[in-house]
Amino acid sequence: MLSLALPSRHRQKSGCLRCQEADSSPNRLAATLGSPATELRSRHLCSRLKDLEKLDPTAQESTPYDVGRAAQSSGAVILGSSATGLRSRHLHRRWKDLEEPDPTAQNSSSSELGRAATLRSKFRRRQDSIMTQSENSKPIHRRTNQKNYHLICAFCKHRGHTIDRCNMRAGILQRSAALTASESVPSSDAASFDPVSLTTPTYSIADLQALFSQVQALSSSASNSALSVTPGISSEWFLDSACCNHMTDNPHLTSAHTPPVLPTITTADGSAMTVSHVGSISTPNLSISDVFCVPKLHLNLLSVGQLTELGLNLFFSSRGCLVQDSRTGQIVGSARKVGRLFELTSLHFPSSSVSAPVIAASASIELWHSRLGHVSLPRIQTLVSRGLLGSVSSSPFDCMPCQLGKQPALPFNNSESIASATFDLIHSDVWGPSPVPTTQYSKAIKVFRSDNAREYRQTDFSTILKHYGTVFHTSCAGTSQQNGRAERKLRHILDTVRALTNAASTPASFWGEAALTAVYTINRCPSPVIQNTTPYERLFGTAPNYSLLKVFGCVCFVLLQPHERTKLQPRSQLCCFLGYGLEEKGYRCYDPVAKRLRVSRHVVFWEHKMFYSLPLFSAGNSDSQVDPLPNLFPEIPSPSAESVNPISDESPPVDPSSDESPTADPTFDESPLSAPAANPVNTTAPEPRRSHRVRTLPSHLRDFHCFSAFATLHEPHTFREASSDPLWQQAMKEELDALLKTGTWDLVDLPAGKSAIGCKWVYKIKTRSDGTVDRYKARLVAKGFTQEYGIDYEETFAPVARLSSVRTLIAVSASRHWPLFQMDVKNAFLNGELTEEVYMQLPPGFSQPPGFSPKVCRLRRALYGLKQAPRAWFAKFSSTISQHGFSASSYDSALFFRRSDHGITLLLLYVDDMIITGDDVQGIQDLKRFLGQHFEMKDLGPLSYFLGLEVSSSSDGYYLTQAKYTSDLISRAGITDSKIVDTPIEYNNRLNTHDGEPLPDATLYRQLVGSLVYLTVTRPDISYAVHIVSQFMAAPRSLHYAAVLRILRYLKGTLFHGLHFSSQSSLTLQAYSDADWAGDPTDRRSTTGYCFLLGDSLISWRSKKQSVVARSSTEAEYRALADTTAELLWLRWLLQDLGIDCSTAVPIHCDNRSAIQIAHNDVFHERTKHIEIDCHFVRHHLLQGTLQLRSVSSQDQLADIFTKPMPPGRFRDLISKLKLVSVHPT
Repeated sequence: MLSLALPSRHRQKSGCLRCQEADSSPNRLAATLGSPATELRSRHLCSRLKDLEKLDPTAQESTPYDVGRAAQSSGAVILGSSATGLRSRHLHRRWKDLEEPDPTAQNSSSSELGRAATLRSKFRRRQDSIMTQSENSKPIHRRTNQKNYHLICAFCKHRGHTIDRCNMRAGILQRSAALTASESVPSSDAASFDPVSLTTPTYSIADLQALFSQVQALSSSASNSALSVTPGISSEWFLDSACCNHMTDNPHLTSAHTPPVLPTITTADGSAMTVSHVGSISTPNLSISDVFCVPKLHLNLLSVGQLTELGLNLFFSSRGCLVQDSRTGQIVGSARKVGRLFELTSLHFPSSSVSAPVIAASASIELWHSRLGHVSLPRIQTLVSRGLLGSVSSSPFDCMPCQLGKQPALPFNNSESIASATFDLIHSDVWGPSPVPTTQYSKAIKVFRSDNAREYRQTDFSTILKHYGTVFHTSCAGTSQQNGRAERKLRHILDTVRALTNAASTPASFWGEAALTAVYTINRCPSPVIQNTTPYERLFGTAPNYSLLKVFGCVCFVLLQPHERTKLQPRSQLCCFLGYGLEEKGYRCYDPVAKRLRVSRHVVFWEHKMFYSLPLFSAGNSDSQVDPLPNLFPEIPSPSAESVNPISDESPPVDPSSDESPTADPTFDESPLSAPAANPVNTTAPEPRRSHRVRTLPSHLRDFHCFSAFATLHEPHTFREASSDPLWQQAMKEELDALLKTGTWDLVDLPAGKSAIGCKWVYKIKTRSDGTVDRYKARLVAKGFTQEYGIDYEETFAPVARLSSVRTLIAVSASRHWPLFQMDVKNAFLNGELTEEVYMQLPPGFSQPPGFSPKVCRLRRALYGLKQAPRAWFAKFSSTISQHGFSASSYDSALFFRRSDHGITLLLLYVDDMIITGDDVQGIQDLKRFLGQHFEMKDLGPLSYFLGLEVSSSSDGYYLTQAKYTSDLISRAGITDSKIVDTPIEYNNRLNTHDGEPLPDATLYRQLVGSLVYLTVTRPDISYAVHIVSQFMAAPRSLHYAAVLRILRYLKGTLFHGLHFSSQSSLTLQAYSDADWAGDPTDRRSTTGYCFLLGDSLISWRSKKQSVVARSSTEAEYRALADTTAELLWLRWLLQDLGIDCSTAVPIHCDNRSAIQIAHNDVFHERTKHIEIDCHFVRHHLLQGTLQLRSVSSQDQLADIFTKPMPPGRFRDLISKLKLVSVHPT
């Protein structure tokens, strides 16, 4: 029995119906010559041999080997050229049976011998018929009809005709009919067959052997053809969903390796095939790894399951299959449908995938051992066998850091006390509550098990666990074995940390970064507990990306930002790689120059060089020489202008908790300053000079941070974080209820051409003046920064009360004994009505009605965050309160007043907070009721805490302080334990733009200065100092930062200082004006300073640099007089609206007689004509009787504190005259 088959490639590509019909035969792999399947293949094969017409006419007398060789040269596929390995072996076995007949063959029946003779005759006739038909066949020339170009033949797949007009099909049918007719005629050999003549040489075993050798030669010759699909040479790959792994019989795999245990493949019929080795395939159309080489296989198979494990999605259809990367959405491969099979056309993994050729072409196993955090070799081999690490050279190596950091104690023998009877040992577990979907992993914690540590037994923690139905298990005291898994995992992490730090020779202060890196790599390494998959895969369902892993502690180069370098400076900074970004998609690298962590994606690594093995750092990485705090100012001179030693630059590590801003600041020790004496006499020996060096924390305190650890309340930053806290859940529910109650939006479909802005939740803990929690406030705000002018907003300005108006109102109320009340408007902006068409996305946590198309919010009312929201709210409030008889002040639009026969009622509005006062008690109550009818109000009672200002009252008046605000500011700067100073700025200290070294990160500097600016609302004593440091916001330096810290240290010593508005004070307005001529060392511009007192109460002041350079002290003083006059006019008009009579001239005290004389004399000359406008302005109001100029000595000039630094004695004298007092809490 012989096996003849049409080439599989022809069957797959042409979709031949005859071949498919033949393949459906049960004996497809081993069919006899006389079977229908073989006849169909033979007849169809004749029709496909178009190129055999080029053969020699004597081909009929040639051997099958010659015919095969000639066909090969002509590009044809002939009989036997596609016989698969399995068919060839079957052919060999069947011929071997004929070659070695049974010894009793001579006694065999005549029917068996007859079948053998018929077998030979049919084979010869078929071969002769093939050669004859191939010589007589002519090429069929087709001309494609352009008119019918859209037609596609279902038989030959060519365009221009259909199957009923296919010439190829017609020729095949004709030849098949002729062949069938010739075979139906009994041959002479068969007719004359005589069972007696079995010994004739024509049918000898030698003839059969010769014929068999010719068939073998024919198959061998065709197997080298380029068109052949012989096993091991074929390039076709088929998708197979029942295949466990990619398989091929091609032994020439790239990156071939042999895993420790070779698997055995079991086929559908129960037979087994062995795997010789495992490797990768890389061709122009295919790139896959982890391929099994199975010598007995006859087709190349791609496992669908293995592709899905790599994060690929496969979409099958009637036209073929598409392979998509689930992480990027890109199409990375395709397959076409051939019959009922899917033949792969291309497959390439994206660059971010874990494809082996992309990750590393020649990485050693030792390098991967370092990248993966010194993981064990079996786990690396698991990743290699899965093809996740690419090509890995496995050379033996020894790891000293692993031996030093991970060596365990020798194991004990297993216990022999095993339960042998029922109930001897019972294992128990507690099933938690039914799973409740959450926002992150849709899982709920059923049982929480820990040791008996006190931090886990806090009441709040236990309450949270009970709220979510989580069972809390603890181990017995002193029995850590009951919490074995956690203890073992901690040991695993610490072992990895020791290995990482030992290998990189990093200081012990970097242990926190090493721990984060250890956890990062452990989560990406296989674990036998979860069937050698990684925790990352179990959590996210996809393989991690190993191409991002780098060696801990290696040398790296971080690209500097454009503002950090000039054109001639290096573009990158040498750094030490410490791990991976926690929230950013980048690498954490320590910068030894800036002494901080940099998080960047633009990093180049030298993984074979350790940072602390470089000659520059190898001698200075001991803990005794490492400063764990970032140094923002390497050189800070002392007050006596003596230089100090710079902080050592030898490998200072960074605090793991600080990325961009410092967490602590150094302490400065200063000697008290006094005014210099005219004739100093040394009566006593001078005290030893105290050191001014920058102090650092002791080494044993490096890992401790106690800046209000338990007093600081945490405010969530994301909806996911807040949604897990019942307090914030209730706050968000209240906000949504308020939004729905006021009809803030309508759910509509987004119109075409319109865009919807986003929104987010903002969380704030409202506190009282004493720091206790008032309420949890969740506010939904729109992302107004995405609005476009002219489309969804127009005008945006909305007035708020000036802080000078707040102080003036309190001063008047104190003098006239008026009560002060405070009210708050709930969700004030929601009362404003929008005139523009604004659409917003649905807020987080807001569920859309089911069964509807995606909706957006058409905003009907103003929402916090919209650019026009403040203006819409103020317009609504102004129109509403005007209905109650109130009028807005012309000089402060946020001040509303109403006069009646019973007195005056005043209301001062700052966004949604308001102060109400006056002498009309009934009018105040009517106003409260009126506001409650139109808005949702909250009556806060007597004024106590307004915009961060703490207001306290007593029989002698009101006190205005910002103690809590100041305390929070000091804590933010991290100088709660620093030494206090007597003055906010050092005497005779003139800062310029070039003092000190540039700060590597100016964020904290700008935050502190901005907070200090608001603190000057109640602290006039720091106005000049804040005015100085605010000039360097663009490019602050180390000495500027030191000046900010000095202000904070002064505030620490005067924490409860504030303004006093006396109840015994008169309501007479007076002013002081002064100027410091050419006091700025950088541009020589002068500084203006003035202050206004209403009786004894300070209500307004200013310290500001003049806009132009003054050519004389007189000019500088006169410009200060002009600014003071402008403020005086505004205050007079404001006091008139408050019911204060200001008909008399207001005195302005000035210590420059020349300036006073210029104002009184109508004389201009060359030295004063350039200030003519200011002269006319001051003189005009002087003649009008609005003001009067009075000369005052420099000793009594109160505005002197706003123009220049003061010695401690003079400074204390001035702040006492300004009624700045200490108000200690009761």
